[in-house]
Amino acid sequence: KSSISLGATYKSGNTEKSLFTMDLKGDRFAPESDWINSLYGEYGKTEGDQTEGKARGQSDYRYKFGSKNFFGGVFGELLHDEIKKIRFRGKLGPNIGYYFINKEKHKFDVSAGVNYVYERTELVPPDTVDEEYGEWRLASNYFIVFTENSEYYLNVEYSADLKDSDNGSGLLVTGVKSKMNDKLSLYVEVRDEYDNMPATGTEYNDVTIIAGLSYTIL
Repeated sequence: KSSISLGATYKSGNTEKSLFTMDLKGDRFAPESDWINSLYGEYGKTEGDQTEGKARGQSDYRYKFGSKNFFGGVFGELLHDEIKKIRFRGKLGPNIGYYFINKEKHKFDVSAGVNYVYERTELVPPDTVDEEYGEWRLASNYFIVFTENSEYYLNVEYSADLKDSDNGSGLLVTGVKSKMNDKLSLYVEVRDEYDNMPATGTEYNDVTIIAGLSYTIL
C-alpha cells in the first residue's frame, strides 16, 4: 500500500506564516516479511524568514520467524534539519521485535535495535563538525481500521547515544484518516520531535499539527 499526503497552512495579517508538508509512504506486508517506508518533508516561513525546513526518510525491513510474530531486520534513516543545523544524519542497524497484534486491519508491534550513526552538523557557516557514534533505539507502532472509512495510527520511537544516554531524541506521530472515496482521504496528524540536548535557540519539543489530503497510489 502506497500513499502521498499533502498539507498546507497560511496566515496573514499581524503575522504572515506558511507551512507546507509532504509525506510519502510505501508499506508491503506479507507472510514472510514486511517492508515499511516513509519520506516526510516540511518547509515554512514566518515574516519572510525560514522557520521550518526538514526532510526525513525511514526504511524498516522485517523478516518474520518463529510464530511469524517475531521479526528481525534492518532499520535505516536519513535526516536533514535546516533549523537544528543538521546538514546530514544517517542511521543503519539491526533490530528485533514482536507483533503483539498482527492482523490485516489491526497491528501492534514493539522493536529494539542498535544503529551506527554518521552526522554532520553546522556551527558557524560554512564550518561543520562530523561525528560517528553508536545508538540504541526503541520503537512501537499501532494501527487500527475502525470502520470501512476511518483508521487511526500511532508511531513512537526513542534513541540515545550508547556512550551518553543524555544525548537522546524521540519522535511521535499520531493521526486519524477518513476516506472520501477509494483513493482520496482527509487526515489530521500530530508530530512531536523531542531532543534532550537541543541546539542553541531551539526548544526540546517541536510539535506540528497537520490537516490535509492523502491520495492512495496503490
